[in-house]
Formats: sequence, structure tokens, C-alpha cells
Amino acid sequence: MVMDLRIGDVLRLRRRHPCGSIDWDVVRLGADIGLECKKCRHKVLIDRPTLQRRILSVIERGAPVDPAIEAALFGTTPSDDGSSEEHDE
Repeated sequence: MVMDLRIGDVLRLRRRHPCGSIDWDVVRLGADIGLECKKCRHKVLIDRPTLQRRILSVIERGAPVDPAIEAALFGTTPSDDGSSEEHDE
């Protein structure tokens, strides 16, 4: 199964970076996942299977690309932003 990752997610990994941090920002999605260290801003590319083994937890979720697509994928309803209000003429 494909991991549900978004640009802007903050991940906690099992291994420490040499600077001492274990938290990483997701900056690129594709066959390889681009990560940026939260402490020193070093960037690395990790393939999906390796990253899936190394993730301890998702600390923070990035913004969804499109709430309607996310609702269709995960069965949630998009938040009501008041766009369906009736207008008086």
C-alpha cells in the first residue's frame, strides 16, 4: 500500500541525523521522498520502502492538495466553509 504523505508533513524517523534531530519536513513526493532536516536544513532523498520502515510517526500533517479528492479517497466529508449559503437578492 502507498503511504499517505503530503508536502509539508513533519515526520519523526528512527535514526538520528548527525546534527541530532529526528524530525524531518517532506519537501518532495515521487518515487523517492525528499526530506529536509528540521534543525540543520540538510536535504536527502529516500526511496519509499526505506522511508516506510524508518518512520516512527507523523508529527504534523501538511495541507491537503484538494479537500474534495481527500474526501473521496478517505471517506471524510470536506469541512463546510460556508460556500453553500443562500444569498438574498
